[in-house]
Amino acid sequence: MLKQPQPKKVFNDRSSRPGELSRQDVAAIIENELAVSHYQPIVGMTSRSIIGFESLCRARHPATGEPIPPPVLFDAASRYGLLVELDRLCRRKALMGFAAVSCKLPEAMLTINFETSLLDLGVAGSGNILNMVDEYNLDPATIVIELVESKVTDTEALAAFVAFYRKHGFSLALDDVGAGHSNLERIALLQPDVIKIDRSLISGVERHFYKQEIIRALAGLGHHIGSLVLAEGVETQEEALTALDLGADLLQGYLLGMPRPDGGAATGWCVAEINALGEKMVDQALANAARNEQWGQHLEGIFSWLREQVNQADINNLGSMLMRMIEQQPRLECVYVLDNDGRQISETVCAPNKISYRGQVLYRPAPKGADMSLKRYYLMLKAGLKRYASSPYISLASGNQCVTLSLWFDTADGRRMILCADFDAESFVGRRNTD
Repeated sequence: MLKQPQPKKVFNDRSSRPGELSRQDVAAIIENELAVSHYQPIVGMTSRSIIGFESLCRARHPATGEPIPPPVLFDAASRYGLLVELDRLCRRKALMGFAAVSCKLPEAMLTINFETSLLDLGVAGSGNILNMVDEYNLDPATIVIELVESKVTDTEALAAFVAFYRKHGFSLALDDVGAGHSNLERIALLQPDVIKIDRSLISGVERHFYKQEIIRALAGLGHHIGSLVLAEGVETQEEALTALDLGADLLQGYLLGMPRPDGGAATGWCVAEINALGEKMVDQALANAARNEQWGQHLEGIFSWLREQVNQADINNLGSMLMRMIEQQPRLECVYVLDNDGRQISETVCAPNKISYRGQVLYRPAPKGADMSLKRYYLMLKAGLKRYASSPYISLASGNQCVTLSLWFDTADGRRMILCADFDAESFVGRRNTD
């Protein structure tokens, strides 16, 4: 463990309230370098390897020796106009310590935090980070500069900062994406090498559908622009497995390694955790494959049942046929029939216990004669499929999340028609666990 330098002076501002840092406290921390860097591993699970570390600054009170939470320290430094000095101290400690950590993992990268709000103060273009990297004989290609883009309003200064360090071989990461007031437009503008999805989205993600959809969208955006997606703050195997399923490429968090001054002996301390998660990934993949096989058989059974109900149907008695289907299949919400041109030729027959309008205008079943020719479940059949199962979506008939199954069938008088059956997504898709 790195030894903390002994303080040259001790400051004590008696005017500061208990629990607060005075200007003298912050100045003493900076002058006496009362900070160390801890290194938390960043893991690539597909290779079961540590690909790098994030440096996290840890400081102690100059008088009491008590640890100071980083947000408290940086907030105080900002109030007293010492943010530049503190930021540079933490960065220096990070690079100094990493020179020793990287001896054990020469290919590992280091992510260092840059206090992005400084760009609004005109602190840009000094080359301080580049000079420090040179001082400690580190390769810029192994250094990733983390930015919180929401902390800066000067977009031009931010873009210039990114361009300068990219030119010198550094990589860039956007931190805390999905938290606070993240500007998604800037993700595309800056095209970071790494997008770090904030812990607030990762926490309990396996239980929250809305978090899953946000992460899926962020991962899709990141991959589209060539960024790796990192899930930070992972604390449980369930969070890790869900994040990976949703598109995360890298993981970071207490589950896989605590921040330590030596980086966990530069990988040795989290081998067991990585292997345990790897085994869970294998188990989940095998279980998902088995469930998907069962799901395919189940879906085949539903399509067969639907086809039996409508085969050789009487065009003059579509309503009674559709009502029988609703009565026999409790997971059905709505059923209706389209002609070859996508025009609805039946009323939309709905399950009364699943539809509640309460006077809404937005959600109403489509009437007979409605044009459905731009609906995906129609277009896919017109493109040549014999049947189609949609992804979950919000039904304009009910306001509920549903899945539509559509298939061709022939009426008794030889007409070619399309049956559309809307199923309640929660009970229908809940039976499937995709990989």
